[in-house]
Amino acid sequence: MIFDALINWQLYSARPAWKQAFERLLTLGPDTEPGEYEVDGRDVYVVVFDTTTKALLDTTLEAHQHYADIHLPLTGPEVHARFALDGLAENTPYDPARDAATYVHPDRFTALFTLHPGHFALYLPGEAHLSQGKVDPRPQPLRKAVAKVRAELLRP
Repeated sequence: MIFDALINWQLYSARPAWKQAFERLLTLGPDTEPGEYEVDGRDVYVVVFDTTTKALLDTTLEAHQHYADIHLPLTGPEVHARFALDGLAENTPYDPARDAATYVHPDRFTALFTLHPGHFALYLPGEAHLSQGKVDPRPQPLRKAVAKVRAELLRP
Protein backbone atom coordinates (compact mmCIF):
# COMPACT_ATOMS: atom_id res chain seq x y z
CA MET A 1 0.00 0.00 0.00
CA ILE A 2 1.10 3.54 -0.74
CA PHE A 3 -0.63 6.66 0.58
CA ASP A 4 0.89 9.92 -0.62
CA ALA A 5 0.35 13.28 -2.29
CA LEU A 6 -0.31 13.04 -6.01
CA ILE A 7 2.68 15.28 -6.76
CA ASN A 8 4.97 12.50 -5.43
CA TRP A 9 3.80 9.75 -7.79
CA GLN A 10 7.13 9.65 -9.66
CA LEU A 11 9.03 8.69 -6.50
CA TYR A 12 7.67 5.15 -6.53
CA SER A 13 8.26 3.64 -9.94
CA ALA A 14 9.56 4.29 -13.43
CA ARG A 15 7.63 1.38 -14.93
CA PRO A 16 5.66 2.34 -18.06
CA ALA A 17 2.31 1.13 -16.65
CA TRP A 18 2.80 3.26 -13.51
CA LYS A 19 3.60 6.29 -15.64
CA GLN A 20 0.62 5.69 -17.96
CA ALA A 21 -1.80 5.39 -15.05
CA PHE A 22 -0.63 8.61 -13.39
CA GLU A 23 -0.41 10.58 -16.62
CA ARG A 24 -4.11 9.80 -17.09
CA LEU A 25 -5.05 10.41 -13.44
CA LEU A 26 -3.38 13.83 -13.56
CA THR A 27 -5.80 14.90 -16.33
CA LEU A 28 -8.88 14.22 -14.18
CA GLY A 29 -10.80 16.74 -12.12
CA PRO A 30 -14.15 17.26 -10.43
CA ASP A 31 -15.83 17.86 -13.81
CA THR A 32 -14.56 14.65 -15.41
CA GLU A 33 -17.54 12.65 -16.63
CA PRO A 34 -18.12 9.25 -15.02
CA GLY A 35 -17.13 6.35 -17.22
CA GLU A 36 -14.34 3.98 -18.10
CA TYR A 37 -11.25 5.42 -19.77
CA GLU A 38 -8.92 3.10 -21.62
CA VAL A 39 -5.22 3.85 -21.20
CA ASP A 40 -3.56 0.63 -22.42
CA GLY A 41 -6.33 -1.84 -23.17
CA ARG A 42 -7.20 -3.99 -20.15
CA ASP A 43 -3.66 -3.60 -18.79
CA VAL A 44 -4.23 -0.04 -17.58
CA TYR A 45 -7.59 1.72 -17.43
CA VAL A 46 -9.37 4.25 -15.24
CA VAL A 47 -12.92 4.15 -13.92
CA VAL A 48 -14.52 7.44 -12.81
CA PHE A 49 -17.75 7.12 -10.85
CA ASP A 50 -20.11 8.90 -8.51
CA THR A 51 -21.00 7.44 -5.15
CA THR A 52 -22.06 8.53 -1.68
CA THR A 53 -19.83 8.17 1.35
CA LYS A 54 -21.13 5.76 3.96
CA ALA A 55 -20.53 4.32 7.40
CA LEU A 56 -17.44 2.10 7.47
CA LEU A 57 -19.45 -1.04 8.16
CA ASP A 58 -21.53 -0.31 5.04
CA THR A 59 -18.49 -0.15 2.75
CA THR A 60 -17.17 -3.07 0.70
CA LEU A 61 -14.01 -4.72 2.00
CA GLU A 62 -12.32 -6.32 -1.01
CA ALA A 63 -9.05 -7.68 -2.32
CA HIS A 64 -7.87 -8.37 -5.85
CA GLN A 65 -5.60 -11.01 -7.36
CA HIS A 66 -4.46 -9.50 -10.67
CA TYR A 67 -4.95 -5.73 -10.59
CA ALA A 68 -3.53 -2.99 -8.42
CA ASP A 69 -5.98 -0.18 -7.55
CA ILE A 70 -4.93 3.45 -7.46
CA HIS A 71 -7.68 5.48 -5.74
CA LEU A 72 -7.99 9.22 -6.33
CA PRO A 73 -10.91 11.24 -4.91
CA LEU A 74 -11.91 14.08 -7.22
CA THR A 75 -14.54 16.05 -5.28
CA GLY A 76 -14.06 15.43 -1.58
CA PRO A 77 -12.51 13.30 1.12
CA GLU A 78 -13.22 9.66 1.88
CA VAL A 79 -12.08 7.30 4.60
CA HIS A 80 -9.99 4.27 3.59
CA ALA A 81 -8.66 1.29 5.50
CA ARG A 82 -6.21 -1.47 4.67
CA PHE A 83 -6.14 -4.97 6.15
CA ALA A 84 -3.95 -8.05 5.89
CA LEU A 85 -5.90 -10.96 4.42
CA ASP A 86 -4.83 -13.27 7.25
CA GLY A 87 -7.68 -13.57 9.70
CA LEU A 88 -10.37 -12.04 7.48
CA ALA A 89 -13.49 -14.12 6.85
CA GLU A 90 -14.50 -14.30 3.20
CA ASN A 91 -17.91 -12.83 2.44
CA THR A 92 -18.10 -13.64 -1.29
CA PRO A 93 -15.60 -15.86 -3.09
CA TYR A 94 -13.20 -14.56 -5.69
CA ASP A 95 -14.95 -13.54 -8.91
CA PRO A 96 -12.53 -13.55 -11.87
CA ALA A 97 -14.78 -11.22 -13.88
CA ARG A 98 -14.48 -8.55 -11.16
CA ASP A 99 -11.02 -9.63 -9.98
CA ALA A 100 -12.30 -9.35 -6.44
CA ALA A 101 -13.29 -11.28 -3.36
CA THR A 102 -15.13 -9.52 -0.54
CA TYR A 103 -14.59 -9.98 3.17
CA VAL A 104 -16.48 -9.51 6.43
CA HIS A 105 -15.43 -6.36 8.27
CA PRO A 106 -13.23 -7.24 11.24
CA ASP A 107 -14.05 -6.16 14.79
CA ARG A 108 -11.06 -3.84 14.82
CA PHE A 109 -10.00 -1.36 12.13
CA THR A 110 -6.31 -0.69 11.57
CA ALA A 111 -4.52 1.46 8.98
CA LEU A 112 -7.48 3.84 8.80
CA PHE A 113 -6.90 7.16 6.99
CA THR A 114 -8.67 9.95 5.13
CA LEU A 115 -7.87 10.36 1.46
CA HIS A 116 -8.36 13.91 0.13
CA PRO A 117 -8.32 15.24 -3.44
CA GLY A 118 -4.68 15.68 -4.43
CA HIS A 119 -3.68 12.44 -2.68
CA PHE A 120 -3.73 8.83 -3.85
CA ALA A 121 -3.77 5.36 -2.34
CA LEU A 122 -2.35 2.28 -4.05
CA TYR A 123 -3.51 -1.20 -3.08
CA LEU A 124 -1.68 -4.21 -4.47
CA PRO A 125 -3.18 -7.67 -4.99
CA GLY A 126 -3.64 -9.42 -1.67
CA GLU A 127 -4.20 -6.18 0.27
CA ALA A 128 -7.77 -6.03 1.52
CA HIS A 129 -9.09 -2.51 1.48
CA LEU A 130 -12.20 -0.40 1.80
CA SER A 131 -12.98 3.11 0.62
CA GLN A 132 -15.90 5.52 0.38
CA GLY A 133 -16.13 5.87 4.15
CA LYS A 134 -17.81 9.05 5.35
CA VAL A 135 -15.81 11.75 7.11
CA ASP A 136 -18.88 13.60 8.45
CA PRO A 137 -21.90 12.26 10.32
CA ARG A 138 -23.95 12.73 7.15
CA PRO A 139 -23.11 10.92 3.90
CA GLN A 140 -21.67 13.17 1.18
CA PRO A 141 -21.63 12.83 -2.62
CA LEU A 142 -18.25 11.78 -3.98
CA ARG A 143 -16.78 11.56 -7.47
CA LYS A 144 -13.64 9.49 -7.59
CA ALA A 145 -11.33 7.67 -9.96
CA VAL A 146 -9.77 4.25 -9.63
CA ALA A 147 -6.95 3.31 -11.97
CA LYS A 148 -6.73 -0.43 -12.53
CA VAL A 149 -3.22 -1.60 -13.41
CA ARG A 150 -2.31 -5.20 -14.15
CA ALA A 151 -0.01 -5.82 -11.17
CA GLU A 152 2.65 -7.79 -13.03
CA LEU A 153 3.36 -4.64 -15.06
CA LEU A 154 4.42 -2.85 -11.87
CA ARG A 155 7.00 -5.45 -10.82
CA PRO A 156 10.68 -4.74 -11.50
